[in-house]
Amino acid sequence: MTIHADPPALFNASRYRPPRIAVIVATKGRPAATPWVLALLARQTVRPDLVIFSASQEADVGACEGETLTVRRLYGPPGLPTQRNRGIDALPPEIDYVVFFDDDFAPGRHWIEQCRQVFHSQRAVIGLSGRTLRDGAAGRPVSWSEAFDIVGRAEDEAVEPVSLDACNSLYGCNMAYRVDAIRGVRFDERLVLYGWLEDQDFSRRLVVADRGELVRCHQMLGVHLGLSGGRVSGRKFGYSQVANAIYLYRKGVLSRKEAASNIFRAISVNFVKSMKPEPHLDRRGRLIGNFIGVAEICSGSVNPERAARL
Repeated sequence: MTIHADPPALFNASRYRPPRIAVIVATKGRPAATPWVLALLARQTVRPDLVIFSASQEADVGACEGETLTVRRLYGPPGLPTQRNRGIDALPPEIDYVVFFDDDFAPGRHWIEQCRQVFHSQRAVIGLSGRTLRDGAAGRPVSWSEAFDIVGRAEDEAVEPVSLDACNSLYGCNMAYRVDAIRGVRFDERLVLYGWLEDQDFSRRLVVADRGELVRCHQMLGVHLGLSGGRVSGRKFGYSQVANAIYLYRKGVLSRKEAASNIFRAISVNFVKSMKPEPHLDRRGRLIGNFIGVAEICSGSVNPERAARL
């Protein structure tokens, strides 16, 4: 289903108060990414009112010299769901919309403006993701300079009318929510470390709770770099690919078919690519982690927290 949102003309200063927007970036082991992230947010046609870096230590965040944005740094236990929850808990009460970007995501300069437009014109929409032009996490990693070039070329595309596709979950590297719609809801911290499938779990629980609709907006462009720095070990990641899918099936978030499909796809891809692994990914470690997870399914001992102890 495709929805056409109302045009930006809705933003008439005489009758519209712009909502306040915060961006939460969970980061670990990638201090060099901070200046790039801030540069991309500073060039937004609608700048965020607050940027929160949620990290495990000061060394994760890196330098913020010359920043022109309001930036807050938070430190605490690592783990993507935990770090995102820490950011949510720190949101000021006046924030209306919250955006979650990975620390290796490069948004086009209209991303936040289009996000604001969709929320304003589509009252039933409570969460949305954009269109990922290149996903380095699913293939060859993309450099920051290359990402700038990709989004820069794509920004010449027409931005009207905004087209939306209904969906039942959002992609965690770039997603946004109405703050009112996520009150009392948090990312599941049992999905430790990288938090595999935490984005599907969080967004689907909102739909199940009948809080509103989720959409993908084709004009909210971006590139997911898929950088290797800061990633968890292959064995831990591979275990999470299996354990988290089973956990979310038992939780009722994924169907039996979806959980089985996730596990089969992970094992198949890791097996095939382990024959000639990419230099930036530990495919053999992931495959070993997959097999450990499958063995524990058979023994009845599989649980997502075990990934941290492998």
